[in-house]
Amino acid sequence: MKKWLGGFALVLLSVFLVAGSSLAWQGRMAGMGDPYGLVGDESDFLIHPANIAMGEGTRFYGDYRFTYTDVTNWDTTLERFNTAGVLLDFYDFDTSGDEYNNNAMVGTGFSLGPGRMGVFFTYNDLQGDYDGKEDLLGVSNAAAYDITHNDNNLALRLLYGLPVLGMDAGVELGMTYRDEEKKWWIPDTKNDVWPSDYEQNLHYFMNPYNSRYWEIFWKAGLGKNFDDLRFDWTINGGHIIASDNEYEYQYFLAPGVDEHVVMDGDVSGYSIGTDLWFRYQLNDALTLPFVVSVSYISRQRDGDGTGIGLADFGERYSYEHEETNFEARIGGGVQKKLDTGGLISAALYYHYLQGREHQWFRNPDYPFFYDYTDYPKHKEHRLEVQLAGEWELTPSTALRMGLNPFYGWVVAHDFEQSSQLFVLTEKDDIESDGNSWGINASLGGTVKLSRVTLEPFINGGYFNLDLKGDGDHTIGPGLTIGSWGFDQQRSEWFIGGGLSILFGL
Repeated sequence: MKKWLGGFALVLLSVFLVAGSSLAWQGRMAGMGDPYGLVGDESDFLIHPANIAMGEGTRFYGDYRFTYTDVTNWDTTLERFNTAGVLLDFYDFDTSGDEYNNNAMVGTGFSLGPGRMGVFFTYNDLQGDYDGKEDLLGVSNAAAYDITHNDNNLALRLLYGLPVLGMDAGVELGMTYRDEEKKWWIPDTKNDVWPSDYEQNLHYFMNPYNSRYWEIFWKAGLGKNFDDLRFDWTINGGHIIASDNEYEYQYFLAPGVDEHVVMDGDVSGYSIGTDLWFRYQLNDALTLPFVVSVSYISRQRDGDGTGIGLADFGERYSYEHEETNFEARIGGGVQKKLDTGGLISAALYYHYLQGREHQWFRNPDYPFFYDYTDYPKHKEHRLEVQLAGEWELTPSTALRMGLNPFYGWVVAHDFEQSSQLFVLTEKDDIESDGNSWGINASLGGTVKLSRVTLEPFINGGYFNLDLKGDGDHTIGPGLTIGSWGFDQQRSEWFIGGGLSILFGL
């Protein structure tokens, strides 16, 4: 609550400063719902480093954004049937929680040699805490559980851009330190590894890990004006260079009798992507922007350790975790300048999202083999609308608004898990689909005081995800012994705000 009140107090203070300038910093974009690529802005060089070459003088930048998210429902229901379709048992997990997200950036841009350089520091922090009750086999609130998701990172970004052969060329080099953790506890069990422990298995919500690593990243791009056409193209990538990873599992068979292991290992992986923007000046008032963005991220985590519990002392454990995410976004729209100053813009985008996770656990001394394959495998198609407006009230003041609704078709959100104890294999294969939808509304402004520009903004919105599916329960070489029904829903609303500061010499 203190985090929420502190962030909201900053937002309220910022609202009293509402005013604006026609071209400023990230607060301008946040006040319109972050329409990057649709509306041109000085902060575009954070995506396309070549654009920093177009600046002048020495500039100092600051930006802070706070978002509070209330996850009102994050529920999963599993129903198990026999081959005759008779309900045998069900597992109902009702979850809710809070998320606090802080994002900050400070930096400067200045002339250096034939071009311009930028030096920036960024900090991002996500704190998610969720609580739930499990209705087990018809017994209401049979067990309470906790889920935690914490991510924070600190980055140094160095940018340089200059004119080359009639074009703007730019590069960015940086390094990020990341500290990421997902964990959960349900009575008698922390981060369970057994797929068939349906009443104690929370992998449907998230796959646990505790990782810390350093990542280097880079960007390189070009920008050029062709009469009425401006294009910007940037490619980017990253690579993990040093890491530490941990997976802790504990299960109490009886009071004082537990299986307990901390598996230590590493994190490896890379990222690659590109951003391509076109802006065609149709006439003095109309511009047609077009955006293409593609990204791919791959992460691998592993670990091994020796049991330290009374029930598994000295037993050897190992595990692997693979995660991949691919996104592609393409679309365009129109921007119109207003005779009274300001602009209005509208765009439609197609957004494709695909993600997969795998976790494998081994204990050769027991022996057991536990596999969470395609857990989950997610594919989604979204249509996103972006509306943005800016109205100049005076030469130094303006008001801005943004509206971003979307609708998504989740064509796959699947789970496959199997366990092998000695020679017996048991497997569950669940396939689900559904829809997602949401909306974000933004309001912002600026006050320009001599060389200082202040840009407060607020935003809020809602998100909903509904999934339904079914699956098979098999043993041995594909012998079906039952089936599954699956439902999952997540609903959340969020509110946030912040302030950007720009100081020019």
